[in-house]
Amino acid sequence: GLVDITTGKFNVQRDGTYRLTFTSRMSAMNGQTIRADMYVNGVRIGRASASLDTFDTQTNTSSSTILDLETSNTLDLLYNLTAGDEVYMMIDYVGTTSLIQSSMNYQIFFTGEWIRT
Repeated sequence: GLVDITTGKFNVQRDGTYRLTFTSRMSAMNGQTIRADMYVNGVRIGRASASLDTFDTQTNTSSSTILDLETSNTLDLLYNLTAGDEVYMMIDYVGTTSLIQSSMNYQIFFTGEWIRT
């Protein structure tokens, strides 16, 4: 398959089972959530998520402290695809400051590898 650099979509060239991988450094800021969803032809097939659970089961209360979470997430799927299918990622932010990071230290990877027919 080929990635269309104008759309960021992976275009499947031949039928088969593919290994689809997405890895990124995610920051869920101010106690919010960030999600990276993988789609095939507009249908979500997987999700990587970063969020904090501030509920304390011992006191049965939520923390009032605003917390940030920085983590690396990987979504790794084996999926049957057909020639012409489009695979892509969409980032879903909950809150205004959550983000994914890309730099020399934190690179984003999105791959589609044909495994077998």
